[in-house]
Amino acid sequence: MIPVLVYDKNQCDPKKCTAKRMLKFGLAKEVKSLSAIPNGSIVLSPFAEKALSPDDIRYARHGLVVMDLTWTNIDDFPRPRNTNDRALPYLLASNPINWGRPMELNSAEAVMASLIIMGEREQADSFMGRFNWAPEFMRLNGNLLDDYSRAKDSSEIIRIQNEYIESIRKG
Repeated sequence: MIPVLVYDKNQCDPKKCTAKRMLKFGLAKEVKSLSAIPNGSIVLSPFAEKALSPDDIRYARHGLVVMDLTWTNIDDFPRPRNTNDRALPYLLASNPINWGRPMELNSAEAVMASLIIMGEREQADSFMGRFNWAPEFMRLNGNLLDDYSRAKDSSEIIRIQNEYIESIRKG
């Protein structure tokens, strides 16, 4: 089981906040400060130079951290020290706010995708009954997530992503 951690900047509507729901349902624990994030953990970041891959499971055992803030405030993204920043590869959002938009996942979608990519499907399945968009997320991204979960490292994730994006362009 991967420890899922949430650093919440309290920028979203609490009624719609998936990070708060993850905390409420025991799917994650909150970290109150950047210094409380365990050294060596994975921090999901849209600014990371490396893509998350199954190879990152060794770091995720320290913690998988999602920074909960709105996409409109993404420039204020926190950067904790002594962690491993990783970006998620191409995926489509299924939440009602960003449905169908590539790369604009909410916190729970990001965690669920990360768990699947790293081979923790059983833990990811615990999100299915808690978020009504989760089945749609799997419908939109399931095959791609399966491909990502079979990759050996970040460079292979990027190759799979690029091939997929190219296939969309050629349509």
